[in-house]
Amino acid sequence: MKRSIANFYGCLMGSAIGDALGAPIEFMQYSDIVKVYGASGVKELDIPCGQRYALITDDTQLTLFTAEGLLRSVTRAKRKDHERTLEGTTITLFRAYLRWLHTQGLNTPHWNKKDYDGWLIKVGRLHAYREPGVTCLTALGKGIMGTLEKPLNDSKGCGGMVRVAPIGLVEDEERAFLLGVRSAAITHGSPSVYLSAGALALMIHYLVGDDELEVAIQKALTYIKEKPGSEEVVAALEMAIALVKEGEPNHEQMERLGKGFMAHEALAMSVYAALAHPKDFEAALRLAVNHSGDSDSVGAIVGSLLGTYLGIEAIPTRWIEGVELSREIEHLAEDLVTFYEESDEWLKKYPAW
Repeated sequence: MKRSIANFYGCLMGSAIGDALGAPIEFMQYSDIVKVYGASGVKELDIPCGQRYALITDDTQLTLFTAEGLLRSVTRAKRKDHERTLEGTTITLFRAYLRWLHTQGLNTPHWNKKDYDGWLIKVGRLHAYREPGVTCLTALGKGIMGTLEKPLNDSKGCGGMVRVAPIGLVEDEERAFLLGVRSAAITHGSPSVYLSAGALALMIHYLVGDDELEVAIQKALTYIKEKPGSEEVVAALEMAIALVKEGEPNHEQMERLGKGFMAHEALAMSVYAALAHPKDFEAALRLAVNHSGDSDSVGAIVGSLLGTYLGIEAIPTRWIEGVELSREIEHLAEDLVTFYEESDEWLKKYPAW
């Protein structure tokens, strides 16, 4: 297995870079993108005036809180000397997302200040408001955890899926799928969202297990094919795989798969871009973001897939140094590789209660 800092850091950093690369053009039409950025569209990170770094969005913020939730779940299990159950881990992820909600200046009706502990919530730049998805804000603001049995809504938005990559890094096959599904269902009730999330977590898991990219994608597709409600996700992924074989990749082919604002579309577009340039991180990310759709989310997913597959060495140093929170992202990646440490310092970072 590639349980190394190179692949874990590649996953988290790749996701953040894809997010930041696509963020400035998320709501632009392709015709406007080329007018502003030239015929090739966005090629480099856009650092806003007055800033030192390209800015991430809520997609990366929630991905980092997913990683933190996983680490706190294992700390809790170790400290309390009990099994790390699916239900318990899902609840810990829910609490992590409530900490993210707090960084956005919002709280649940029954919030308690003592719940907002650990090191991640103290990172000042994570408190920036980056146009977070309404579904996530509304669902979490209720203070009720959405489940498969009791969904909070029927939203198909991709916000429930984009955040699950860390789950695939650390969990085995069955848990990667189930936790990917349950994590998404906390805020998004449509099967197209939570099954897309389960599929993405599986792809990351298979890539960590040394599978080639195409194999990892095909295995994830096969895994979800018989799941109830998977028809929309399966059809989108099969179309993406078929389109890769239809000549030179371009934004028009990408947009045949949708806009990416819905989860199954975003996953399919990401699979298309990754398979079109499986060994070229830069080319894949540029294809991922230059279209008339959800550029940052598709960029984030492609970044997580190829970052895991190729490792941090495949990501240009200028991009690593040019995106905000790179040190914090590396720190989380290192802790995900460690997964648990018996020390007071670890317990302060990832409290168990």
